[in-house]
Amino acid sequence: MNPQLQKQIGVGALAGIVLAGLVYFLLGGKRTDLEAIRTENKTLQADVDKGKLLKQSYEKLREEVAKQDKRIEELIKIMPSETDYGEIPYRIKKIADDAGIDQVSFSLKPERKDAYYTEKPVEFEFRVGFHSFGQFASLVSGYDKIVNISNIEFTRKTDNRSVYPASAKCTISAFIYNPEPAPTAEPPAKKPAPAAAKPSVEKD
Repeated sequence: MNPQLQKQIGVGALAGIVLAGLVYFLLGGKRTDLEAIRTENKTLQADVDKGKLLKQSYEKLREEVAKQDKRIEELIKIMPSETDYGEIPYRIKKIADDAGIDQVSFSLKPERKDAYYTEKPVEFEFRVGFHSFGQFASLVSGYDKIVNISNIEFTRKTDNRSVYPASAKCTISAFIYNPEPAPTAEPPAKKPAPAAAKPSVEKD
């Protein structure tokens, strides 16, 4: 090979190495910045993915809350009012007549308050047949408002000539919707008015 050509190739190779080293040196900081940007992008992408999951969870939760609110509204519609409660003894008397049992008496019992409703029980006494009382309980379960029948007690009659072979006591409770009002903030205490300054008396 021509010595002159070898010399040119060597000079070109050396210049390339020097240029590559210079580029590497000059771009060293840029590479660090690039790696930092890539790392930041990964972090941001993870935050975006997390945000998407949270949004999906929020949408599902909002739908569930809406469903629960609708169910509560439907329940409130069939909860008795104070007027309905006042009519219960007469409505129960009508149901008892339809079932073929005889209402003897009723008495109001102490109410029990809850955060969202008040339970108002009424105790009834009937002359019954066992089958007819079962029919009565079935009719009560079909009442158009939320009521509950409980504390059922039977006493068998010893007189076989009685039309009704037993007497029965039970408690029928109405559940009236009346949530407690939200607590109101107490007004700030008034500061006492400053005492009036006494006039000064100058002595001659």
